[in-house]
Amino acid sequence: MSPTEEQRPDGEPQKRKAFGTGYELWIGLAVGFYVIYAVTDLVTRMIRSEVAVTVDFSDGSASSLDAGNGAVSLSELTEIVVPTADVSAGAVVLVTIAEVTLILTVLAAAISLVPVIRDIAAGTPFTPRASRAFAAFEWIVAIGWILHFITKVPGGNWISADIGIADEVEPGITVVHAFFVLGVVGGAELLRRCFRSGREAQEELEGLV
Repeated sequence: MSPTEEQRPDGEPQKRKAFGTGYELWIGLAVGFYVIYAVTDLVTRMIRSEVAVTVDFSDGSASSLDAGNGAVSLSELTEIVVPTADVSAGAVVLVTIAEVTLILTVLAAAISLVPVIRDIAAGTPFTPRASRAFAAFEWIVAIGWILHFITKVPGGNWISADIGIADEVEPGITVVHAFFVLGVVGGAELLRRCFRSGREAQEELEGLV
């Protein structure tokens, strides 16, 4: 029997359910709801021939856009939805790639942590596959963030220029977002090293016994 295999009270191996239980199920539901929401929002905008871009009025002074008979004041981080006919096709492609990359990164990162959750639920967290899962999680988040950054920033700047607000805004990705991603990757690396140290300590203890 493998270290992560669960047993019934009579000693027979317990079959794992297809969608998992406990932590796996709840985390899967949370990620699933996000993916469904994000994909639905993206597809809806594509059907309506619209594109959304987040910009930052970081200087603290509000700006305004013409809206019918009046004007709309904009300040700080603001998401703007514009018709695709009013912006360049290249900008739409870049922003769409950025959104798809973010969705796939969240989904892949969640899937990469499934072995960790299963090992913890089975009572054997310090396994080699848990350490490998943390390493995979770090690479997925890092690569996904880089791809998201190099597509969203140029795409957002392009759209800002097309609608005439490029001089008043900065990219929607701020330093706070960068530090958040660094914190996630750094936290995963810290946990990976902790799990590796725990496995080494467990092996030494088993050797003494």
